[in-house]
Amino acid sequence: LPVPAEPPVIEGLESPNVRAGETLRLLCVARGGNPPPSLHWDKDGTPLGGSWITGGPRGGSRSPLTLLVTPVDDGVTLRCRSPEASTSITLRVTYPPSEVTITGTPSVVENGSVTLSCSSAPSNPPVRLRWWLGGRQLVPSETSQSQAEGRGWVSVANVSIPGRREDHGRPLLCEAATAGMGTRSAATVLSVSRACALGA
Repeated sequence: LPVPAEPPVIEGLESPNVRAGETLRLLCVARGGNPPPSLHWDKDGTPLGGSWITGGPRGGSRSPLTLLVTPVDDGVTLRCRSPEASTSITLRVTYPPSEVTITGTPSVVENGSVTLSCSSAPSNPPVRLRWWLGGRQLVPSETSQSQAEGRGWVSVANVSIPGRREDHGRPLLCEAATAGMGTRSAATVLSVSRACALGA
């Protein structure tokens, strides 16, 4: 008489929190069963190719899956199915922004002011943006975080810089820090020009 296998289990994942760039090596195991069950993986419902092996040391079936994690895998569900049952995991992928961009013209008239904006490409979790002028940290005038189209978060920090003669030629840096994944930055140089005297 046919004997059903135990429901499949997924082994090899300590936590659903994974980093982009990691390679997952998972194993789906269904113990027992006569005949041993066939096992199939899918990702958000799309079948993944892969072999399955019957008759392990304790009988049953095993199916390995190797997956290189990318940012687009954030929120995807990996499912392993046997004819009788299935099990799944949903990935939470952390990744830094691919780039940081400074927008605006970094030139200002002495005693005037200029506003520049720094934005990060999508990341998960959101980054913390910091502005530096010649090694001095600047306080942003406005910061925001919004859900990116697709996945991840976009962060923006605007800063208003007064035109001070001593700051001419100093490096201006925007730094994006992602928890546990270091920093990425963009840099430019501040130009401070003398105000033209009227009638000169």
